[in-house]
Amino acid sequence: MKDEDGSLLMEAAVCLPVLLVLILGCMQIAHIWFARQVVQYAAYSASRALLVTPNEDQERAVKPGGDAWKAAANVCGWIALSQPKGSREIEIPGWGGIPGSGGMERKLELQLSKPAGEWYPVVTVKFDFPLVMPVAGHLIGWGVNPWSKGREWQKQKSDMTGDRHSEEDIRYAYIRFEESASIVKPYIMPPFQAGEK
Repeated sequence: MKDEDGSLLMEAAVCLPVLLVLILGCMQIAHIWFARQVVQYAAYSASRALLVTPNEDQERAVKPGGDAWKAAANVCGWIALSQPKGSREIEIPGWGGIPGSGGMERKLELQLSKPAGEWYPVVTVKFDFPLVMPVAGHLIGWGVNPWSKGREWQKQKSDMTGDRHSEEDIRYAYIRFEESASIVKPYIMPPFQAGEK
């Protein structure tokens, strides 16, 4: 009987960390799946914002501060989760700032392409999503090999390697999501002239 003393404690000490990492890994994968859906909706929101943008202003609308960029930032701000010191949070009118949404200029990038004239511009949203679960997030970040070439949807780990998210208070591994959306314009917007009403 004395040979078995402490065996249960030893089994718990070996199995509990593994079980905890598995649980955190499942939570991180669910979080990644949810974030991908949010980024897809951000692409749709940016595309919808372009519906009321004159054709000559569309390139400006997808740059930081433009209407399409703001629409995508308002959606992605809820999953940004970390920000550099001193950066301003995304403001939602009537609600205030979204916690942790500062520094979106570094995390969110929009690109515009027009495959068939100006009837349905395609907006591509690229968003750097932090893997926030302890241990599991870094294991997943390491497992997808973010340093390999040719993987546009993945982002280099946020550590001392000079990543653009290294100024944030808490450093996370990042994955880059890339989603595209397009909405067909049912009308043509004439160019606006200065002084017209």
